[in-house]
Amino acid sequence: MKLQDEEIYHRDALARTYVDLLQTSYASSGVFLAAPRRTGKTTFIKEDLNPLLATEGALVIYVDLWEDKAVDPAKVVIEGIRKAILGLEGMVLKGAKASGLTRFKVVGFEMDLAAIGTPDGMTISAALQVLSKMARKPIFLVIDEAQHAQTTEAGRAMLFALKAARDALMLDRSLFGFRLLATGSNSDKLTALINSKDQAFYKAPLEQLEPLGDDYLAWLRKTRGRQPMPAKGVLKQGFERMGHRPEPLKGVLKDLLKRSPGAAQADIDAQFLSLVEASLEADRDLFLRSIEGRDPLDAAVLFRMAKVDKFAPFDEASMESYRRARTARSPDDDTPISKSSVQSALERLRKDGLVWNHGRGAWVIEDSQHAAWLRSS
Repeated sequence: MKLQDEEIYHRDALARTYVDLLQTSYASSGVFLAAPRRTGKTTFIKEDLNPLLATEGALVIYVDLWEDKAVDPAKVVIEGIRKAILGLEGMVLKGAKASGLTRFKVVGFEMDLAAIGTPDGMTISAALQVLSKMARKPIFLVIDEAQHAQTTEAGRAMLFALKAARDALMLDRSLFGFRLLATGSNSDKLTALINSKDQAFYKAPLEQLEPLGDDYLAWLRKTRGRQPMPAKGVLKQGFERMGHRPEPLKGVLKDLLKRSPGAAQADIDAQFLSLVEASLEADRDLFLRSIEGRDPLDAAVLFRMAKVDKFAPFDEASMESYRRARTARSPDDDTPISKSSVQSALERLRKDGLVWNHGRGAWVIEDSQHAAWLRSS
């Protein structure tokens, strides 16, 4: 049995643009790259950018901090470095892997792979310097959903360790250089990593990833063959309405195929736009129903967070907002709302992936689309 893989749209020209950019002095402090969720960012990074970087002679370390949110972000990055070291197939490393050893000598250093980044082991900076000497290539560390590093003390410390590594690999001419590309699904969260002097990558540049556009839609039309398709302008209108997200668009086109065999073009166009609106409305309703089904204080906190510019969870205005919202939903519930109960609500929302806290008391809604739905309700 052979399963068919879904066709992937490649953005070769865009990958070339970023590979060239990452080699310039503009990128020496690190580059932060933002794109909304589900708009193809990770696919572009993994399928186009990383392979081109490797082809150009870089050693690419890719880690996704959202792959398992239960694992501390610092451990995810350290594991990526550890795998890169083991991936260099020198005789010493082959023997180490074969015997299950983690401690060995290489390029003049004794390393314990299991202890990298711990008080008793080699620092992240030192490990990357050793890796540079082993690989004899520039190291490109690509961290997807980098804002998640701010959710733990170890993650925040890891960012400063990467800054130290960046400085060391740039200043030591015997090494081969280092670049950090940090990506995220929310530009506000990435901005929080670079807009304060107490951040490791203060003043590093922030780029917005170009959204999928006309070239992607032309490719999509080609892959659909003779299937009913809306006119070019109508397809573009629907795609923009869906926030340039490929998967929801494909879902609508699948429904369109079932509903419009043999239909006139005008009817196909009208049916397509109707399906787009129905899909968006269904997603919105499903989300809002899930919030209404939560603890009333959870919902009150989330709505307050969405509707004010600067959310202060414990100020008097917020506390009064929670009381009014809870009374509206549960008139007989007169349990006092305290700061500790609000904190518990925030922690429940964070645990369920609805809100994010970067460790300095600032809370934001995880998904910008969710925030927009809450504001409009």
